[in-house]
Amino acid sequence: MDHVKELHTMNNQALGTICDYLKPKMFEENAQVVEAGQPLNAMLYIIAGSMQAYLPIRATGEACPSTSFETLEKGMFVGEQLLDWAAKTKTFYDQPVSFKTVRCAEKVEAFALTVNDWKTLVISRDIFQRSSKSEV
Repeated sequence: MDHVKELHTMNNQALGTICDYLKPKMFEENAQVVEAGQPLNAMLYIIAGSMQAYLPIRATGEACPSTSFETLEKGMFVGEQLLDWAAKTKTFYDQPVSFKTVRCAEKVEAFALTVNDWKTLVISRDIFQRSSKSEV
């Protein structure tokens, strides 16, 4: 979850535009940030603290809960699927859902880009330069 390849292919102007939309968010220890099966409302970039992402027990089958945790720390993303979705969606009514539940292991500071931010960035700011791409 820590690398978002789509960001590596963007030019500096597009990245700067994205940065203009980042909003600081604070989460308390044990706060649930994302629930599995619920729509992703924002993409987060963690700047301090850590979170734990895990599959719900009912979705992990025989796996022990302790082996299905993923620790997310400073410099990592949560909800990065929203970037891929924003680049590919045609309607913005097909918002993706999270496959994992994410909770704060401690107090967390992050920057957030909401679904509405992505919609604005794609439609108004054309960060993916859709008009210059020919799609089949």
